[in-house]
Amino acid sequence: MADSSSFENEYHLSSHQRHFPTPVSNRSVFSGSSSFIPSSSHSNATPRSRRARHNRVPNTPFASDDDHSWQEEVLWKFEPKGWHEHSTNFGSVLSPWPATSSSDHSRVFHQSANDYYLSRTSRLTNSSYEQSGYGRVELKSYVARDKDNDHNYFDQHSQPNELPKLRVTQERNSRRDHKSSPLAQEDELSMIDYSIKDEPIISPFRGDYGLELPYVKHGHGDMHGGHHYGLSSHGSGGYSHHDVDRFSEYDEEGEKDLDEEDARPPKTVGLFSLFRYSTKLDWMLVFVGCLGALINGGSLPVYSYLFGDLVNKISGAEKDKKQMMKDVEKICLYMAGLAAIVAVGAYLQITCWRLVGERSAKRIRTEYLRAVLRQDISFFDTEINTGDIMHGIASDVAQIQEVMGEKMAHFIHHIFTFICGYVVGFKRSWKVSLVVFSVTPLTMFCGMAYKALYGGLTAKEEASYRKAGSIAEQAISSIRTVFSFVAERQMAGKYAELLQKSSPIGAKVGFAKGIGMGVIYLITYSTWALAFWYGSILIARNELDGGAAIACFFGVNVGGRGLALALSYFAQFAQGTVAASRVFFIIERIPEIDPFSSEGRTLSSVRGRIELKSVSFAYPSRPDSLILHSLNLVLPSSKTVALVGASGGGKSTIFALIERFYDPTEGIITLDGHDLRTLQVKWLRDQIGMVGQEPILFATSILENIMMGKDNATKEEAIAACIAADAHGFISSLPLGYDTQVGDRGTKLSGGQKQRIALARAMIKNPKILLLDEPTSALDAESESAVQRAIDKISAGRTTIVIAHRIATVKNAHAIAVLEHGSVTEIGDHRQLMGKAGAYYNLVKLATEAISKPLPIENGMENANNDLSVYDKSFPALSGSRYLADMPRPKTLKHSMEETKQEEIEDKQNKKPKKYRLSEVWKLQKAEFVILFSGFLFGMFAGAFLSLFPLVLGMALGVYFDHDTHNMKRGVARLCITLVSLGFGCILSMTGQQGLCGWAGSKLTQRVRDILFQSILRQEPGWFDFEENSTGVLVSRLSLDCVTFRSVLGDRFSVLLMGLSSAAVGLGVSFVFNWRLTLVAAAVTPLTLGASYISLIISIGPRVDNNAYARASNIASGAVSNIRTVTTFSAQEQIVKSFDKALSEPRRKSLASTQMQGLAFGFFQGSMYGAYTLTLWFGAYLVEHDHAKFKDVFKIFLILVLSSFSVGQLAGLAPDTSMAATAITAVQDILNRRPLIENERTRGRKVDGSKAFSIEFKMVTFIYPSRPEVTVLRDFCLKVKGGSTVALVGPSGSGKSTVIWLTQRFYDPDQGKVMMSGVDLREIDVKWLRRQIALVGQEPALFAGSIRDNIAFGNPNASWAEIEAAAEEAYIHKFISGLPQGYETQVGEGGVQLSGGQKQRIAIGRAILKKSRVLLLDEASSALDLESEKHIQDALRNVSKEATTIIVAHRLSTIREADKIAVMRDGEVVEYGTHHTLMSSLQHGLYATLVQAEIEANAFS
Repeated sequence: MADSSSFENEYHLSSHQRHFPTPVSNRSVFSGSSSFIPSSSHSNATPRSRRARHNRVPNTPFASDDDHSWQEEVLWKFEPKGWHEHSTNFGSVLSPWPATSSSDHSRVFHQSANDYYLSRTSRLTNSSYEQSGYGRVELKSYVARDKDNDHNYFDQHSQPNELPKLRVTQERNSRRDHKSSPLAQEDELSMIDYSIKDEPIISPFRGDYGLELPYVKHGHGDMHGGHHYGLSSHGSGGYSHHDVDRFSEYDEEGEKDLDEEDARPPKTVGLFSLFRYSTKLDWMLVFVGCLGALINGGSLPVYSYLFGDLVNKISGAEKDKKQMMKDVEKICLYMAGLAAIVAVGAYLQITCWRLVGERSAKRIRTEYLRAVLRQDISFFDTEINTGDIMHGIASDVAQIQEVMGEKMAHFIHHIFTFICGYVVGFKRSWKVSLVVFSVTPLTMFCGMAYKALYGGLTAKEEASYRKAGSIAEQAISSIRTVFSFVAERQMAGKYAELLQKSSPIGAKVGFAKGIGMGVIYLITYSTWALAFWYGSILIARNELDGGAAIACFFGVNVGGRGLALALSYFAQFAQGTVAASRVFFIIERIPEIDPFSSEGRTLSSVRGRIELKSVSFAYPSRPDSLILHSLNLVLPSSKTVALVGASGGGKSTIFALIERFYDPTEGIITLDGHDLRTLQVKWLRDQIGMVGQEPILFATSILENIMMGKDNATKEEAIAACIAADAHGFISSLPLGYDTQVGDRGTKLSGGQKQRIALARAMIKNPKILLLDEPTSALDAESESAVQRAIDKISAGRTTIVIAHRIATVKNAHAIAVLEHGSVTEIGDHRQLMGKAGAYYNLVKLATEAISKPLPIENGMENANNDLSVYDKSFPALSGSRYLADMPRPKTLKHSMEETKQEEIEDKQNKKPKKYRLSEVWKLQKAEFVILFSGFLFGMFAGAFLSLFPLVLGMALGVYFDHDTHNMKRGVARLCITLVSLGFGCILSMTGQQGLCGWAGSKLTQRVRDILFQSILRQEPGWFDFEENSTGVLVSRLSLDCVTFRSVLGDRFSVLLMGLSSAAVGLGVSFVFNWRLTLVAAAVTPLTLGASYISLIISIGPRVDNNAYARASNIASGAVSNIRTVTTFSAQEQIVKSFDKALSEPRRKSLASTQMQGLAFGFFQGSMYGAYTLTLWFGAYLVEHDHAKFKDVFKIFLILVLSSFSVGQLAGLAPDTSMAATAITAVQDILNRRPLIENERTRGRKVDGSKAFSIEFKMVTFIYPSRPEVTVLRDFCLKVKGGSTVALVGPSGSGKSTVIWLTQRFYDPDQGKVMMSGVDLREIDVKWLRRQIALVGQEPALFAGSIRDNIAFGNPNASWAEIEAAAEEAYIHKFISGLPQGYETQVGEGGVQLSGGQKQRIAIGRAILKKSRVLLLDEASSALDLESEKHIQDALRNVSKEATTIIVAHRLSTIREADKIAVMRDGEVVEYGTHHTLMSSLQHGLYATLVQAEIEANAFS
């Protein structure tokens, strides 16, 4: 072992020169926390000033960000904010300008999942899973010892300054606040015992975790007992899993939160900066777009001007009708010319601006992703998380696009309307213009007040549903737990109770909206009354004529409205520039470690010798917590070095530094003598291949995943890498070979397969240095040996560094370095270190204890096939199965399944969207019939008032031409009072309509949500496996789709009846005045209505289908959440290319729709003016021939203009029901679906409970409904005797967990039977059955609430004493009692406030409380360290004495004492018997091989 002695010579034992930096903070530093547990409910942390404050430090260099909360939060489109803001219709002049946002009945629900309950921006934590060694025997140096056993692994290798003896290395909580976390208290499995020696210690304060604490201020924390308790944790790396709060720094006067300085927002950008990524073509489009907006915006004031002239000409008909007609025809020609110009202008306005928006958005998104992937890892730790980035790519850029492509166009349009309107007004009469202008501020104030009030109430309504939504999300995401504990009714009850509380706000919103709209109408009508009154005074003085007054009124009103609307865009501009500043800040940020930089050296040849010299390091997110202390370590070239030691010792950190994810705080790292900082970053990473604990694959094909390892790789290179990594065989056997899609994060492959693909990806660039982080920890023994063989093969001739907790992985290394608290305490090869009997020796001893105990041979020799019925194994004909991996199967079956799949695809394509029946919606609303009917009546009155307004206006115009001034003044006074009265009528009728319909609507929404949630909880578990029934989709059905029920009923019909009554009154009155003109006006109405409708479509903005962006979303989120993988393989450009490609399809579609909408908008705007002109010309014609009075022409004209406008405007008030057909049918499908497993059926049998239940599987064949191509169990037979324990072992993917699901009847077998005590499960009452069974899974699901609530979930009627007894049995009682709030401590959503081990023990307590007759344990102790596991094993052993137990496990220690062991492979039982039988009679069987592999791996050499 010459190599190892050279190691020792090169290694300077760092403990002798341990260096501690100057104290920087007055608080204790807890280093190496392996699971940060934020305490949202009790923390006094400062509110998040930026969303990205709480990122977690990875617990492996390859860690991925499992936070998918952003998915519901991200929308690729901007949200429409009301539509008739943009109406360019003549009638818009006369309507109240403040736009009530489109369908604001419950606009909150029209936003999107992100704005609704799903918004997660305020959530304190990222959901991230505990990472554990997946249940294998692990080398963990922080394992507790018995109280009487007083030696410690580290005692035998003490440093000069004696380390305190530690029982269990604690969870180190990085708290922002110096008060200890409510959970950082005593845990009986996590005690720290100190025997501090009297010798001097370097650090003035040696803290609670055996770590040197630079300096502790008095009064901070409880130090006087030498004890501080924290949460036990057992992640495998050393860094926090959950969002890590930044440390606060304390000075003597008080606290100064780092957050404050960090929270400075990015530098704001100006409005024109949005165009900084625009090209010359974009600027040309902007210019043409402005021209279009000028034409379109100025058209209405110009038309008003011409209209005034026309009024004067027609009023003079009495003098000379022929001349009048000539003049009118001349003006009509001008009007027709204007109509033609407007058609072109409107088209240019829409098309050019939208093109600019589209082009810029695509460019900015691509640049943004490129910039994000360029950043250094510390940026992701401290500044930003996946949710932020996805929000940036989708929502922030959508906001920029909205401002550039829509709002800017509308703003310029309205500004031109304002300018032209006031030019016309002042040209005709400056006095009237000033009077009208003086009341504009009042109108604007009312509009703003209304928006604020309504916005506040809708926000309240949104917040009130959020609590209920959160219950629904938790229940659906943990649906198996809910079913297992038969808690459907309990969950539905909680949800209904919270819905009940949110209901009253819905009614308030409606009434507030009605009053607000009514007041705005009142003020608008009053403004007109004022103008008329003042105009009459000027006419009486002969300062003005009737036509000029009318042109002035229209011009000023149009202008005032234009100004108000233009000003309303400033808020949106502000949002857009804020979004841009966030996006541009990242695009322009150049990281310190820049992979895109060409600076730095590249070496011509690499030997691979790495040296760490006096390296100290702290993660940027926890600068006070040193992970490495003056570490010295030499890694010789072409040798394998293993790093072992406790979690938090700094092993993964060394990898991160070698990869140059970070630079050391002090000291240097060299490659072949060159400081890493002097080398080119990309070149350096190309020399390193890395495989992590959890290999991260991207949602693409196997081939593309492997080729990501190297720029411009070829398929031949990829195949060669796969052969080297031992992956070629299994890939070739897959139906699609290398083109097989691996699924999101590789979900379609087993752990061993993913690991080998990751090895191939690392090998494709033929790296000189190989970094392996626990590459086999998550695998069963068979997969592990395959991966280990591959590793042994590829590491030859390379510098290989391995992190491992398991002896098998490290035993053959040339040298082993034991790390402790960031320093190397021992180094040498396996033999030398065992001889030293130091820290390494103790680790090995601990790991082998679990396996090497002699087994009592009490069962004697038994037939290995005992209790296993042997049938003729014939392959079942599955193609006709009710529902239709990499398992070999007959070709005929493959062929028939492919055909079935083809048929299914064709079926899907031919399926037409179903229509919903309105009668079914009516049935649900029946209870509120009277309220709704009253609302409809009020709506009809409101509609009538809207049509009477233009009539009064027309009468007023006629009065202006009365030559008797006294009569004229009296007539105008009467009409002004009528106008104001109409305004009060609007308040009453609209309040009644909006309030009553809103009240009925909120009741309906509540009812639909309630019954939908109950229906969801009625479905069988298999239903939730399908993508269309995923948590996100179902939660969105509850939050958004249920609202469409009220949209298609109350909301839609109230507006429809309002519009009909408006049209009916308008037409009726017009017919009374002149039927000829009314017929012409009615004939052209479709054109004016069309113009209103197209304006609505335009202002709502292009409908963006988020699904069109799904692929781009997946590429971006996959890359960002796995940034370490992307960085390692320098795959940034490949990802940006794929992303850019994914964006081009939705962009192509939206460009086509932009053209169509531009053409339609132009055509209808032009034809609207054409329709007005035709009506006026025909009116003049009738006057000329004495078929009409000129006063009647204006009344009918204004009724045509305004009625068609107000009907169009009501279309804007109408809810957006475009998605109703899909939303309502989707909800009704769930409501009407009959579950395949009826869990509400109470007619089922119950099994006699006098003796223990036996479980039997008879010739069971099973295929998961959502994966019909994979046969999971085939002809599976197993009998579990009542009261006995059977363990299931076998490679991953062999069907072990499926057996657990079938036992609880989560699924029914396709063939064969599952029996309980001789009764087919299908005949048993499902709820009764599940009450007899307790399940403890691998990842226990806890619900937001207290610890007591979570334990009581097992039996809601349990007493306090029973809950405590269950907690004691689960070894969690002492820990809970030590918390400040004891059993009332909140666990957070999904249990995020607790470590994995604590969650697991609460889940076990919950199962114990259920007092079930059958116990199912699926890897139940995999998340625990060895000591905790020992206690849990004892607890489970006690429980399983009275119960029939089935255990799924990988660890030998878990299963060796089972009564029988069933060994599974490919969905069949291949061996069966006791541990002893299987070992002795089948010496070369699968079980013996698995055991042998594990024993060899852990035994002494």
